[in-house]
Amino acid sequence: MSGFEVVGLISAIIGIVETIGKVSKALKDAKDLPQAFREVADRLPLVQDTLQTVENHISNDADEATCQAIAAVLEKCHKKALQLEELFNAVSSSDNTSRMKRYALAVKNLGKESRVELLAKGMMEDAHLLALNHAAQAATEAQVAQLSEAIQELSNIEPSLPEEDGISQTHYGSGDNIAGNKYGGNHYENSGSGTAYFGAVTQHVYPEAKTELSLSQLCLRSLAFEGMDSRPTEIKTAAAGTCEWLLQHKKYKTWKSCDRSLLWIKGKPGSGKSTLLRYARDNVKVSQKSTAKPLILSFFFNGRGTELQKTPEGLFRSLLCQFQRNLPEALEALEATFKQRDAAFGKHGEQWQWDASELRQYFELSLWRALETQPVLLFVDALDECGEENAQNLAEEFSSLLHRPSSDHMKRLRICFTCRHYPILNLKHALEICIEKENERDISMFVEGKLSSFRERTGSTIAKFISKHAEGVFLWAWLIVNKVLSLERERIEIQKIEADVRMVPQTLDGFYSEVTEKMNADSFELIECICFVSRPLSLSELRWAMILQQDPTLQSLKEHQSKGKYPSSEAGMQWEIQTLGRGLIEYKSDPGVVQFIHQSVKDFFVQKALPSYRNSPGPEQAAILVHYRLAQICLRYFEMKEFNRSLREAQIRSEFPFLNYALKSWIFHANRIPQDLQESFPWPLDSTVRLWFDLGQHEATHLFPTSPDEITLLHIISMKGWIGALRSILARTDQVDIQINAKDGTGRTPLQLAAQHGHTAILELLLKNGARPDIGNQYDQTPLAWAIEKGDVVVIELLLQKSAKTNYNYLVGYRPPPLPLPWMGRGDGGMVMPPGLVALLTGVTACFGIGASLVGIGLVLGAQVYGQRREFWRTPLSRAAELGDKKVVGLLLRYNAQPNDKDKDGETPLSRAMEKDRKEVIQMLRESMNQ
Repeated sequence: MSGFEVVGLISAIIGIVETIGKVSKALKDAKDLPQAFREVADRLPLVQDTLQTVENHISNDADEATCQAIAAVLEKCHKKALQLEELFNAVSSSDNTSRMKRYALAVKNLGKESRVELLAKGMMEDAHLLALNHAAQAATEAQVAQLSEAIQELSNIEPSLPEEDGISQTHYGSGDNIAGNKYGGNHYENSGSGTAYFGAVTQHVYPEAKTELSLSQLCLRSLAFEGMDSRPTEIKTAAAGTCEWLLQHKKYKTWKSCDRSLLWIKGKPGSGKSTLLRYARDNVKVSQKSTAKPLILSFFFNGRGTELQKTPEGLFRSLLCQFQRNLPEALEALEATFKQRDAAFGKHGEQWQWDASELRQYFELSLWRALETQPVLLFVDALDECGEENAQNLAEEFSSLLHRPSSDHMKRLRICFTCRHYPILNLKHALEICIEKENERDISMFVEGKLSSFRERTGSTIAKFISKHAEGVFLWAWLIVNKVLSLERERIEIQKIEADVRMVPQTLDGFYSEVTEKMNADSFELIECICFVSRPLSLSELRWAMILQQDPTLQSLKEHQSKGKYPSSEAGMQWEIQTLGRGLIEYKSDPGVVQFIHQSVKDFFVQKALPSYRNSPGPEQAAILVHYRLAQICLRYFEMKEFNRSLREAQIRSEFPFLNYALKSWIFHANRIPQDLQESFPWPLDSTVRLWFDLGQHEATHLFPTSPDEITLLHIISMKGWIGALRSILARTDQVDIQINAKDGTGRTPLQLAAQHGHTAILELLLKNGARPDIGNQYDQTPLAWAIEKGDVVVIELLLQKSAKTNYNYLVGYRPPPLPLPWMGRGDGGMVMPPGLVALLTGVTACFGIGASLVGIGLVLGAQVYGQRREFWRTPLSRAAELGDKKVVGLLLRYNAQPNDKDKDGETPLSRAMEKDRKEVIQMLRESMNQ
């Protein structure tokens, strides 16, 4: 979704507000109306002012994710505005019935919560939420304060109608019950599945054998991911008496006492940051009294975990899930978006995906909504484990959240995170605690406690040596304590134990280096695999990953099985891991994966040990070779004789344990192969690509919403920008059939995909080898159209140099009439979806790179759903003029695009530019027309 569509919805709301204003002026002398009507009319211009401010900001630089998040709020506001207009119109009519009777009847028809003051308050709250949103935050502090004051005043005015008795509602069958008061004291009984959309309710739920998931549950499922909550449970609980110093620390007390504050707990690897943060979070939970209870949110990054456990997207998914569990109303905007997409596109994960940037926007919206009612404490662990750039961006985001303008009634927000000393975070106003300067006593207590019985038996003072030389690193102390106890179990003499301990390197890297000296080639191959897989592997997956590397000539799994040297039993594999890993690798029975004992172990091998073992010039080169090998074995696995296109999902899970990883991860590894090595990589045939699509449709359809028989390797290469792979494929034209202009299910060619994703080198090579620049998809969108939407001047010039046509029309998108919104058309809140619409929308909304995951359905649905839709058709020049891209306009004019040509809607490039007030473009066009 672009700002163009959002502006249309804003305009519709402003138009309604203006209409209400005119009606209210005509009613100013009415004697038989409640005071609430006048109070509402006086305050509604605040909504208009805020929306106009947002409109000015959105039209310039907001991205698609921002627009989507804002649209979800606007849609709710629009619904309230329509109902409010209906109420004002009802009391303004001139029949003989009294205004109060007409008003009461209108409220009865709309629902109890449709009194004028409640609808207006809701619109104010929506505008307030937009004013606080980071991307739309052009609102001034004065506007924010005025909205807050208006919300409070509308909350306190006398009800325009007497309160009625609570609604008693019994709901049978499956589905969501959304009638009545969402927050009030309603009675609700449900003998089916679905969610009761009420706050303080009496619920009597009679479950059936089969239950249908509610909207909220489906939305939660779309956000949740495996391992989302597992990391805190893996962190060792603080030893008795340790971590207590934190609660008395001056900076912690300052952080806890401030309304807006940021605390950074920094420390060396292995110093106990995660344990301390978990202690701080749990201590708040234990000590917090029942009054003014804060909402506690937390996320623990895990660099050894899955992709979502170590990326910002995972952070925002988890936090949104926590909002849903603890304060569901904070997620109304996101749930509205989910409902729209689910109705139009189908299941999340198969037909569309959430985008990380839009999840960040929804998190901010939810956070501000939560702060209206209760304080929020946010704890985030191991920021460094999400990567240097991500860590810096998130730290700045945390700081920004705390320093945005807010109104007086907003509750307290405090954020605490842990991170190593590196990357260096530039946070001017953050409080900092350096853990290794504070934990000496904790380490001593831990060591003394673990070795107390050893000391009593032997009289050894080695515990003091360990505590003294730990230098703030808990993990080093823990490893040495385990070494002492292990040597004692082997009945080593006390003098020898003490001598060995005193010889141990007194840094983690030194300790790990000593361990690796005893490792063989099998150990390093195992460690390489664990280091660079896209997610932690199970025992059986790891076994197959190792087996497949041994003999690339074998063509069946049965042959690999017979020649494999790794044991097939779980117990045997666990023993193998312990032996090869030398205590640095562990098997976690829950969730059943193999991993390093600590992030510092992985860092040591990636940065130092593996490059040294492979004689690589640096870590990047060592990693590349492993990714090359893992991409090979993934492809090799589903090229085995046992696989065919008729396999069922149950078979895949039970009989082929490595297939799930291979299907999901071969592109992950191939993406990390540099172009020079891509030329030597054994790329799969199109038949293998189609088998991949068939066996792993869940992984493939979000990239290509089309039939597997229409996908080629060239489509994937062009989308991913693998220039070395393209050279390799084009060099084999004498061996394989290369269809350089092949279309996928939506009519996209490899050249279109290259233009869409800005892969200039791919584009040039495709054009050189016969790719046609004027082939359009089913909406007449050519590579030039994609490049114009992206503003990619380099790609545009390349296409124009190849005589790409400029005198044609292509579909830009749809806009429905301003009223009504499609999800208001049915009593159950659903959408009428005629056959074929899902496929239509999937193709349309995939255009211009925004994908199904970023399109607000309410702003693109057309005549198939309701009313008369309006299609937007543009010529390349009229579209560039409308967007105000003077560089693109100049290029098109230089290549003889006609400034007088009208698009299908009858507008010229000049009229498009004038409509959007693109001053520089207007001047360029007039000069080209000699005006």
